[in-house]
Amino acid sequence: MRTLIIAFFVVLASTTLAQADNQRPSVVNNVRADAIAPTTVRVSWNKPYDNVRVAGYNIYRNGNYYKTVFNTTNYLDNGVGANSSYNYSISAFDDARNYSPISSSTSVSTGGDNSPRAVAAAPQNNNGTPNAPSGLRAEAQSSSEIKLTWNSSGNIDGYNLYRDGNYFTTVKGRTHYTARSLSSGKEYRFQVVAFNNSRYSTKSGEVRARTQGGNQNSNSGNPSSGTSNSGSGAVPNGYTLVFSDEFRGRDIDSSKWNTRYRWGPWQTINNEQQFYVDRLNDRNFGYSPFEFDGEHLSIVAKPTPGNLRGKANNKGYLSGAMTTYQKFKMRYGYVEMRAKLPKGKGLWPAFWLLHNQENGKRPEIDVVELLGDRPNIAYQTYHYYDNWNLRSTPSYEARGSDYTQNFHTYGMKWEPGRITWYVDGKATNSFSNGNVSSEDMYLLVNLAIGGAWAGSPNGSTRFPAKYTIDYIRAYRRP
Repeated sequence: MRTLIIAFFVVLASTTLAQADNQRPSVVNNVRADAIAPTTVRVSWNKPYDNVRVAGYNIYRNGNYYKTVFNTTNYLDNGVGANSSYNYSISAFDDARNYSPISSSTSVSTGGDNSPRAVAAAPQNNNGTPNAPSGLRAEAQSSSEIKLTWNSSGNIDGYNLYRDGNYFTTVKGRTHYTARSLSSGKEYRFQVVAFNNSRYSTKSGEVRARTQGGNQNSNSGNPSSGTSNSGSGAVPNGYTLVFSDEFRGRDIDSSKWNTRYRWGPWQTINNEQQFYVDRLNDRNFGYSPFEFDGEHLSIVAKPTPGNLRGKANNKGYLSGAMTTYQKFKMRYGYVEMRAKLPKGKGLWPAFWLLHNQENGKRPEIDVVELLGDRPNIAYQTYHYYDNWNLRSTPSYEARGSDYTQNFHTYGMKWEPGRITWYVDGKATNSFSNGNVSSEDMYLLVNLAIGGAWAGSPNGSTRFPAKYTIDYIRAYRRP
């Protein structure tokens, strides 16, 4: 819920104007895709629950946003190609633009002739080889089970099932299967192959589903596990890396970062209680909040020693902030941080983007914020100005087990008119509006202490408090 009012570099605390309805619709179930012609697919789904009403749906094709529809639970996609495989998933939204999590996906394979229902009418190729099964769907049943269903390929011997690219079982006489003994909160990829008389189809389109519970993926773990440089969680296809810091050095890279906000260290926002030590411009301050271990950067906050009170603007805590102001900026793209967030009352770590100028919408995108006494909630928010009035989305929640126990990836895809937030590679919230930022913005990362939202530390808060970052990266579409 970080909000800024900045005019002539004077920074004042502000309140957030939240919408009355902040409950998002439930997950869309029973997504189906059927090829009714070589260049047409019908997508349908069940209407989900919402406390007010569902206003519309965003359709995702092959993992990317594709189309928005209103007041219907089906869509005819006339933009597909013959002899191709596609997968579809759906996100519902209400009038307040609260978005449901993206549904599990379903796959479909189109046929090659020009007659409707070509796929259903011709389950085999001319040489007797079965066509790839269509309509594959995956739905999580529990923290350890995912149910698969698909369309019949006709008079065949059976189906081979693949999980994460590897064969794992054969099914005969039915078009459904429940995968059991899976890991909690983990995403799996599935495909199906039909076979008949030792002839095998190609693999169906791939679908993905995540078991219930947990919120970790392969990017979570102990910093010494050797996985800290593993792949990013949700980098869109076709995007190119344009900024990164892997924090493998021994000090702040001054070609990439400042260690002060652009309005200087003496102005404090949100009634926060820390002083941000400007490491790059005041080497002799007497304390550096930035620690390096060769693999990670930690921003370390602690109570201000008595001998540094005067230099710290009489603030009760010392901490650190970094920004790419006048060093790197972007307009649209995807950003991601892998980090382990600190736990404790009054601790307020954040990773965000801020406008590069003091006029117009003055947008701010909070990729992730966490209140240290609510370690299972990652907050994701967008702020902007409309006719000099501050507007904010609700502080969207991405709930997990405890984000302070392990490393997690926090990402944000910024497109014209749309922001999508991610945790551990999974889309968690989104916002679509004509007021989405369309101007240059720069990156910020900081560990605040106290403030109007976080509250003051108490006896349970442990210091020094560490906000440990593995990497920060930014990508753009070429």
